[in-house]
Amino acid sequence: MDQEVRGPTTTGARRSGLAEYARRPAVLIPTFVALAIVIGLILWLLLRGGGTTSAKPVPHAPASAASIERLDAFASSVGHPIYWAGSQPSYRYELSRTKDGRVYIRYLPSGVKLGDPHPRYLTIGTYPQKNAFATLRATAKKQGVRTIHLPGGGLAFQYKGRPTSVYLAYPRSQYQIEVFDPSASRALQLVKSGQVKPAGAPPRTPQGSKAASVQQLKGLAVTLGHPVYWAGAQPGDTYELTRTSNGSVYIRYLPAGVRVGDPNPRYLTVGTYPQKGALAILKATAAKNHVPTIAVDNSGLAFVDKKSPTSVYVAYPNADLQVEVFDPTASRARQLVTSGQIAPVR
Repeated sequence: MDQEVRGPTTTGARRSGLAEYARRPAVLIPTFVALAIVIGLILWLLLRGGGTTSAKPVPHAPASAASIERLDAFASSVGHPIYWAGSQPSYRYELSRTKDGRVYIRYLPSGVKLGDPHPRYLTIGTYPQKNAFATLRATAKKQGVRTIHLPGGGLAFQYKGRPTSVYLAYPRSQYQIEVFDPSASRALQLVKSGQVKPAGAPPRTPQGSKAASVQQLKGLAVTLGHPVYWAGAQPGDTYELTRTSNGSVYIRYLPAGVRVGDPNPRYLTVGTYPQKGALAILKATAAKNHVPTIAVDNSGLAFVDKKSPTSVYVAYPNADLQVEVFDPTASRARQLVTSGQIAPVR
């Protein structure tokens, strides 16, 4: 897949999982029914929720375009986590929900229509399933594949006969997550990197987020050997520092009384992401999305994600870094960037 500007804090009948979803992506092999007879436990894993062996075709899930705000609001309305792979502004987010409660977020490139039937696009599915964690662990053991330990005590495994799908579950959760990508290696990398997380949740690392002093933020920039961006000192706020395994760094500003790790996406956050040729990619992404660029200090450029104007993206010449500024108030996110307040921690 082509490089793109990334975001924080980062989608016949009788088929289950992502294949069943409006016949896309077709990730289950045609011999699934025969396979299920042999390994009933895997059938339980994949025919979760409302899946049955009835001859009646599964109805298509209506697809609609969704902004990040809508995804967050939808997750709040259903009362349980809805997983995705983070903000990717050069893509359109397609949201679908089946009658039995399965939810799919699909990432569609520019020019691809909603409901496109081809199994070519990154898709994250969240499925109701009792005892999801124990079921996933038992299924991985049955297949003879190793499990992958995730932040928060979760486990994942790459489906042996269909490696374009990686399954995740967490302790005490009644939901299973499937990550499909036409590239099996990318599907696995997305899971291992911690990029797959609930909509609206801050990014996580094996150690989680932590409070950091200004001196610690400066020390991190020295350790990494490249700038780490923020919105300047704001006395009274806690600086929440989060690092992901793919090198992204997030500084979130938490008001007094808000605990580190708070899951609500309502606080100013500045992300610094490694990205080769970041300025050229930003220009191309802005042109592709038909949005103007904004000149900023130090010959940098920025643009506002028109699908999610609460995020503004910034890049600079000769720097393989992309910066994202998120604020729940779109006008403030833009003002922080245009005022020159977004700068390296010094």
